[in-house]
Amino acid sequence: MGVAIIIPARLQSTRLPNKLLLDKTGMPLICHTAARAVEIRAAAPDIFSDVIVAADHADIIAAVESWAKTTGSDVQAVMTDPNHQSGSDRIAEAACSLPAEVDAILNLQGDEPDIPVGAVVSLAEFYFRTAPDIATLVYPIPDLADRQNPSLVKPVLGADGRALYFSRADIPFRRDGEGGMPSYGHVGIYLYRRTSLERFVALPPGRLEQTEKLEQLRALENGMIIRAMILGEKPPKGIDTPEDYEGFVQSVKK
Repeated sequence: MGVAIIIPARLQSTRLPNKLLLDKTGMPLICHTAARAVEIRAAAPDIFSDVIVAADHADIIAAVESWAKTTGSDVQAVMTDPNHQSGSDRIAEAACSLPAEVDAILNLQGDEPDIPVGAVVSLAEFYFRTAPDIATLVYPIPDLADRQNPSLVKPVLGADGRALYFSRADIPFRRDGEGGMPSYGHVGIYLYRRTSLERFVALPPGRLEQTEKLEQLRALENGMIIRAMILGEKPPKGIDTPEDYEGFVQSVKK
């Protein structure tokens, strides 16, 4: 069994235009994430196989190919339909060309260059132990402001780690005040069984997904199993804003 790492890469970004090609560090952001994917594969070569950037624009392809040639990396960059509505659709198209022995796909977001290597390896091991349709990561959020932030997605988990629901709202509701059940924040990384990814992208968007604007609810609404591995602490956040990118640039320079 093998896991391919596929990075969906869309050029346009509302809050940070062309962010995947920003290069104040001397290297485009998408290449930093590709380099992290290579580190993940090197940490667990018995688990991870191909590293692929699934792009929607020739400029991203050119940037990744130039970096790969310069560094001697075997990261592939493939063009996918620019009209895809989601990263899942994009990685599903890229996965079509993979050999049959690759039976799982890791969706690593293009703006997550600091995702901890150990957390991703642990997620893969968790996936093989628990055998869900989809595996993902969550972390404890004790802070009330985070719980009430609609930009932070909150999952509710069953006793076995199965995801019962995801919401932008602060759930579950605490009828008796603070305390009781812990709250978790969701990390937007997914490890799909290959057949589950194919099934998922073939499904139409569901009512829950369209209401909350959360793609993973399509899987839950259609009876697919998502299991979440709980991290000990919040991982570095992805890059969404100019401030996030400036912070990343400074961390690279240090």
